[in-house]
Amino acid sequence: MKIYFDGCSWTCGEELENREEQRYSRLIANDLGAKERNFSTSGASNDRMVRNLMVENDIEKYDLAVIQMTFPARTEYYSGVEYDKDVHPSGWINVNPKYKFSYFLHLRKAIGVKWADMSTKDSLSKPEEHEVYKNLHEKFHYDKRFWKEYYKVVTTEKFFNTKENIHKQTIENYCKIKGVPLILCSINSWTKLNFDYMMNTTHPSKRKDLNKPILDRNLVHRYGHPTKEGHRMIADHLMGIIRKKI
Repeated sequence: MKIYFDGCSWTCGEELENREEQRYSRLIANDLGAKERNFSTSGASNDRMVRNLMVENDIEKYDLAVIQMTFPARTEYYSGVEYDKDVHPSGWINVNPKYKFSYFLHLRKAIGVKWADMSTKDSLSKPEEHEVYKNLHEKFHYDKRFWKEYYKVVTTEKFFNTKENIHKQTIENYCKIKGVPLILCSINSWTKLNFDYMMNTTHPSKRKDLNKPILDRNLVHRYGHPTKEGHRMIADHLMGIIRKKI
């Protein structure tokens, strides 16, 4: 049995001491006596996951796909140069705004504040809210000015919700056409879509749904990624779903 895994830092095992052995994908593969192929990377976008699935790999070579979607605010673009570890930039470039961008994206809708108004501290109630706008570009590796303006001027909650829905349906339909069983997960606490499994359910809005297991704070590292025990919990929950699907 061969299993296809993809996702962002949650799936690649960020903050684990030995990610190749401790992440949930390896635990699931071990439990099933299967071969694990993990294509995830930190900061990955849903765009990258769709590209990996439809362009970079042959999903028909796998018996099962487990894909963990991420925050729809992330994206990627092609540098115009084939990937070379000694050439920067090259290959596909991840665009990953700070996590708090997603938080304030939803907050600004609730309080009626536009990104264009965030250039002044008076428009926001807390100093740290202004800092999110001011430091939005910190995680961008290239073309920082362009991407800061993109997130400031172009993007909206509806834009990202629509992208997420398109990506979800694309992944589901592609796997269905190829005849490969799929378990589709997400870490986006603000999603309005239904997934097979929600990994990150620490957001208060999700605690009301008892069918979505909560990854408690003692099971995450400093920067919010699952601990070794957290990955074991995720693997156990996913194993329950896998047994029903295959």
